[in-house]
Amino acid sequence: MFKTQKQIILASHSPRRQQFFKDLGIDFSLLNTTSNNHTLSSKNIEIAKRGVLGCNDTEERPSVNESPIMYACRMANKKAINAVFSFYNVIETEYCIQKVENIFCHEKDLQLSYPIKQYELPFLKDLEEKIFLSADTIVCLGNEILGKPKSHEEALTMLRSLVGRSHLVITAVSIINTKEKILYSFYDQTKVNFMPWSISLLKAYIKTGESFDKAGAYGISGLGCFLSDSIQGSWDTVVGLPIAKCIEFLLWNNVIQVMEEEI
Repeated sequence: MFKTQKQIILASHSPRRQQFFKDLGIDFSLLNTTSNNHTLSSKNIEIAKRGVLGCNDTEERPSVNESPIMYACRMANKKAINAVFSFYNVIETEYCIQKVENIFCHEKDLQLSYPIKQYELPFLKDLEEKIFLSADTIVCLGNEILGKPKSHEEALTMLRSLVGRSHLVITAVSIINTKEKILYSFYDQTKVNFMPWSISLLKAYIKTGESFDKAGAYGISGLGCFLSDSIQGSWDTVVGLPIAKCIEFLLWNNVIQVMEEEI
């Protein structure tokens, strides 16, 4: 369906994100982000407690005044920048990591159907054009962010907080074009409603093991598909990548093009 024009580096271990691209015939390479030793320096900010995650979760917390959307976008941006560092195997001083926190950002009309932020990355060296894509998906109840549970008890606490209620799933996407020295950032959100399931059923679901690599302790594309009785928004945003927005951007940036075949 699509022809890939520029090399895409997918900085994600998510098999669901990878499958989206595979199904559409988009070529990409994987980046082993677990081997990345180049981390962005943390701001000296007051850190907020996050929802029902408890002390077992090791993921970075949001700042006190950081909304779930801002947090998801920051995490996706951080993944993308670290992906570039890791790919080129450079030391921190070469790329002036401390400047990342002061990147100039502005919104620009790119003639897309959704708003997008554009960050200039002047500290990058002149590089061959590659496209680095990362994403971060969070589940939130109000301003409480639910990450990946580390225990059966934590998973049950999360699911019990979701049943019979609606919550938001937010997926932020960051795309770096190394030749342009620009990071593009956008997000999508979907409202998910859960049925008022019994505790015994929730425990049975947790025993399948699916909860432990999923934000919010469930996977809507897996065994947890029965938990939700309705959604308002994009299903693939809940799965982990707002694919329509991604395709629109990749077409706009000439990363991919439609393969025109006679019918």
